[in-house]
Amino acid sequence: MIPRIPQKTVRRLMAAEGYLELGMPSQALRELDKVSDPGSLTASYSFLRGESLKRIGRYSEAIKPLQYAADLLPIPHSQLPWKSLGACYRESGQNDLAETAERTADEIASEANIHLRFEPLGSQFNPVVHHEVHLTITFEPAEEVEESESDETFLLEHEEEPDEFGFELPEEFGIDPEED
Repeated sequence: MIPRIPQKTVRRLMAAEGYLELGMPSQALRELDKVSDPGSLTASYSFLRGESLKRIGRYSEAIKPLQYAADLLPIPHSQLPWKSLGACYRESGQNDLAETAERTADEIASEANIHLRFEPLGSQFNPVVHHEVHLTITFEPAEEVEESESDETFLLEHEEEPDEFGFELPEEFGIDPEED
């Protein structure tokens, strides 16, 4: 049985990812700080946390969560954590480790035959232009249809002719049509 992940956790991870896409890593980090237990989403949580730390310039702190994400995520998804890890190692002055991480990311890309974009989306964010849609609705008059008489109206209009229907009310029902 797969353990359930609280909806709050999922929403916070999605919000953090959205903040990163908008170039708002501090807000992403605030969302991630509110997650108490990411459960089976630990790899994603670690990547988002490491990427947020990297983007605000806390490279040394970003290394551990990025390494964790790179180890946990399957190929080809681990390419981005490895690339981020390479950048953090380089910024921390660990050039040998940076080259190893970057080479690993490149090998993953060539092995999986993919090339993921690795630029912060915040600097390229271009909001969608507001589009207006005009809807025209026309009404055409419906054909006039003769209303059919309801059974009640029909029976009331033809009360006088009980023989026409082949039945008469027995007197024992206590109904006297002449009385009010």
